[in-house]
Amino acid sequence: MGNHRSGGTRQLFSRPLLSGVLGVMLIIALVLAWRGFGDRIDDGSSATATCFEGDATVPIVADPAIAPALQEIAKNYNAQHPVVRDHCVTVEVRPADASTVLEGLTADTWDAQAHGPYPGAWVPESSIWAAALQESGTDVLAGTPESLVTSPVRLAMEPVIAEAADGDLAWADLPALTRANSLSAFGRSSWGSLRMAMPTGPQSDATSLAAQAVAAATVGTDTALTTAQARSGEVTTAMNELMSAPPRVGDGSAEAAVGSIAETTEPSSAPVRAVPISEQRLYVLTKDDAEASVAVVAPQGQTPMADYPVIGFTSAQLSGYVTDATSEFFTFARKPEQMGILTGAGFRGSGPLPEPTATVRFDEVSDPLPTPEAGAVVAIDRVVLPSAVAGN
Repeated sequence: MGNHRSGGTRQLFSRPLLSGVLGVMLIIALVLAWRGFGDRIDDGSSATATCFEGDATVPIVADPAIAPALQEIAKNYNAQHPVVRDHCVTVEVRPADASTVLEGLTADTWDAQAHGPYPGAWVPESSIWAAALQESGTDVLAGTPESLVTSPVRLAMEPVIAEAADGDLAWADLPALTRANSLSAFGRSSWGSLRMAMPTGPQSDATSLAAQAVAAATVGTDTALTTAQARSGEVTTAMNELMSAPPRVGDGSAEAAVGSIAETTEPSSAPVRAVPISEQRLYVLTKDDAEASVAVVAPQGQTPMADYPVIGFTSAQLSGYVTDATSEFFTFARKPEQMGILTGAGFRGSGPLPEPTATVRFDEVSDPLPTPEAGAVVAIDRVVLPSAVAGN
């Protein structure tokens, strides 16, 4: 008799082998899917992110000079539809007077009606405000603020006086130049004093920073000015001389002083002949001038810098997503294409600076002034810029 086959189909693969092949294929598919998901996250795509917690606004306050550039960067950041801790966040940058922000931060409670929503971060013109917070006794300051961009402080000066000085002007000379007939040192004995304005209103950080350079030059230090040095008799005398009779024109701002100098037709009787101002603000004021109507003087000695620190907070009023989104935003702001927005506005950073103008040449800064101790900053500001001292 012949052999008969069973009615079933012959098994070509064993069940264990088939299960293994299918398992490997499933793992490969999962890996590929996960990589695609990760790529979409890295690209900032909102297609794969879900706002379980809804929309949220992340407020940031900034010095009025830098706020427009940061608002443009925020617009670019928001266009990526960022999702942070399940919140669809929108960063909003608002300009704010630094003394008003300081008042709000050092009060018993933040007054949102007066100051707006509590900020995730603050970018003032300089570290004098971080020093004020540090010395205020409050515990809102988180970590050590890092500079976003910088701008050197220069003297905007009447061109005839600047030419007469012929580069022979140091920060240490400024207190003595407030005295009667002090311009005789520059061959102008009948012209009186330098008549240097020292603005004390909003956005007057350059006044404080110039005074720091004078203080450091007065004691002859090339390291960070200490609190003890700032409180010394010689520095106190120098500060009092600087503020003995500074002229005031218009609204008392640095811009008003620059305008007065530019409009002067008779230097011998000019009401103002010099004013400290940041390079960036002077650039904005004069960038469209075909000819220079004020001289830019960099006094001998270490150059004070407006350093635009990013100040973070420890306040219980801040949700975790605000803190994280703020950090993410400033990481984004430091990317080359965003930094170019800041440097294009005249701030110094990793991007290209604008072309030199008739007034502002963007000369190299080879010897920046080290940031003084917080106590030293506050000691100087008590004399030259009381609005930058918490509680005044």
